[in-house]
Amino acid sequence: MTSKSGFGKGACVRLVALSLAVLFGTVSKSLGQAEWKRTVQVIAPIKDGTVTQALMDSTVAVLKSQNVPVQRSPESDTTSLQTIQQKISEDGLGLTSATHIFITYRFHLSSGDFQREILDLYFIYRPTAQQEEDIPILYLDLSRGALYEKLLVERGTTLPSNEATFLPFRQQIGFHALRDVMTVVQVGDQIIRDPERAASKKKQLLKTLRDLAYGQL
Repeated sequence: MTSKSGFGKGACVRLVALSLAVLFGTVSKSLGQAEWKRTVQVIAPIKDGTVTQALMDSTVAVLKSQNVPVQRSPESDTTSLQTIQQKISEDGLGLTSATHIFITYRFHLSSGDFQREILDLYFIYRPTAQQEEDIPILYLDLSRGALYEKLLVERGTTLPSNEATFLPFRQQIGFHALRDVMTVVQVGDQIIRDPERAASKKKQLLKTLRDLAYGQL
């Protein structure tokens, strides 16, 4: 008997097939997690005895020994370290006067391979008075050239409990390693200024990255 609505047996079969295709397509995409990418920028303080201070000192030492062109800020042109040092001295500061560092990370999952990268470092001097602007010190683009290897892989510190154990900076300034001292300030193109939102975003990112690292997404 034919349905009065015109919805026949053939149409029903096609609808079921379409529904199954959509369902399994969605599940397959979720399980496969073909590709996921996120760029995150954080800011961390530079204080005596911390890894960020050791990184700052090592950065200046490496740049002096390598004599490579550098930038004072992301927007500035490349120049020599000596030129930047002269400019900074006009503000009464030196190359190791930075009080904070911006670090940009990129996380990328592709075909089950999870990659973590540190794209750049940006050292600044932040005056104690809130109305004053940050003073740029040094900006390092680590996405090209050998600077990444020289600074973050070959340089680092030893454990206080065991001087035979060397930890490269790449490991010590990772997103998870700095979780207790850093603040998330940007995710993708989204700038985050609210402290509560920044804390919530950090918590969310830490969980996501942990799940990705253990293959739970």
